Amino acid sequence: MHRVHFRKENTTVDVPDGTNLRQACIDSGVDPYPALGGMLSCRGKGFCGTCVVHVDDPSALSPPSKREKKFLDRLAPGLAEDLRLSCQASVSGPVTVTTDPDKKEGWKTHGYYSGRYVPSWKASS
Repeated sequence: MHRVHFRKENTTVDVPDGTNLRQACIDSGVDPYPALGGMLSCRGKGFCGTCVVHVDDPSALSPPSKREKKFLDRLAPGLAEDLRLSCQASVSGPVTVTTDPDKKEGWKTHGYYSGRYVPSWKASS
């Protein structure tokens, strides 16, 4: 048995080894989808990406397939190593999961902080 903690929902469940993470969410009353994602989901086939979650320890889940890795690299460049499609991940150790994670680095993406920012008074010169 492995402990899975859902951070936003403050829920912890124990699941057997090899349990599908999406199914663990659903069985414990945690919605792995954002607002309308459940209605637009592929029902666990790994095609839509609406069940994406952030995990604190990616090694506590089965390794991602090539297709899943490619999809996550496009979805959130630079953050993909900690994101998983819950329908494609099997639990193999204790893990903390954040449902509906931020897929951008927030303030780090603004040009000012990344060194790409050019003030308007300087750009016109």
